[in-house]
Amino acid sequence: MSSASSTIQVTGIARKKLHALRSQAKAAGVTAEIYAKQLIEEGVSLEQQARSRTFDELYAPAQERFRKSGMKEDELNTLVDAARARHNRRRRYHHHRPKKKA
Repeated sequence: MSSASSTIQVTGIARKKLHALRSQAKAAGVTAEIYAKQLIEEGVSLEQQARSRTFDELYAPAQERFRKSGMKEDELNTLVDAARARHNRRRRYHHHRPKKKA
C-alpha cells in the first residue's frame, strides 16, 4: 500500500451538511479536512469489511455485548420500537413542515 497523498475536491455539499461537518470536526478537536479524511477512511474500511466478512462475523461483537449486558430480548424490542417511533415522528415532522423561502 502506498503512503503517497492525493487530493480530491468534493462539490455539491449542502450548507447544512458542511456546517455539521465543521461542527463535528471542532468537537473532535481537528480541522474539517482531517475530520473528512477520517470519515472517508473509516467508510472505505467498513466497506472492505462488509465485502470480506459474513454477516455473522460482523454481528458477533454486538451479539456478545448484548449477552453480557443482561438485557432481555423483550426489553431490547421495547427499546428498538421506541427508537423507531421517535425516528418516524421526526421524519414525518421534517417531511411535512413548510419549507423556508430563501
